[in-house]
Amino acid sequence: MLETQALDIISVNIWQILISLANLAILFFILKRFLFKPVQKMLEARRREVEQLYGEAETAKEQAEHDKSIYEDKLAAADDEARDVVRHAMTKANEMSDEILADTGRKVSEMKARAEADIAQERKRAVNALKDEVADLSLDIAEKVIGREIGEEDHRALIDDCIKDLK
Repeated sequence: MLETQALDIISVNIWQILISLANLAILFFILKRFLFKPVQKMLEARRREVEQLYGEAETAKEQAEHDKSIYEDKLAAADDEARDVVRHAMTKANEMSDEILADTGRKVSEMKARAEADIAQERKRAVNALKDEVADLSLDIAEKVIGREIGEEDHRALIDDCIKDLK
């Protein structure tokens, strides 16, 4: 009996194997229909979403690089403009400096000319005053020497003679 029991336990029942295979096939088709396809759809949707995110990220990266190049161009243009403004300001300052120096030179020349004119005028006044004083002295001396008073015409003639001698 032990042998028959052992054979029953070890024996292969074809119908049971076929039923198990049929159950397995039915379970496989049910799972494929109700579980595998929805999971595949979900995975496909997820894959599309990831691809879309990567595409958007790539577009954003390209836009950022484009914006960066535009920013760098504008920055370079601003640097050039700043250099031009500084160069223009320096040129303007040099022109103003030259103009101020020229104006100052003109004013100094005018002041010098006025001073020379004043000096010449004062020299003439001094010479005339000296002439008058010399004339008065010579008149006094002449009156004392001659002992008489000299007239205006005689006075002028004596002064002119003295001045000619002085020159």
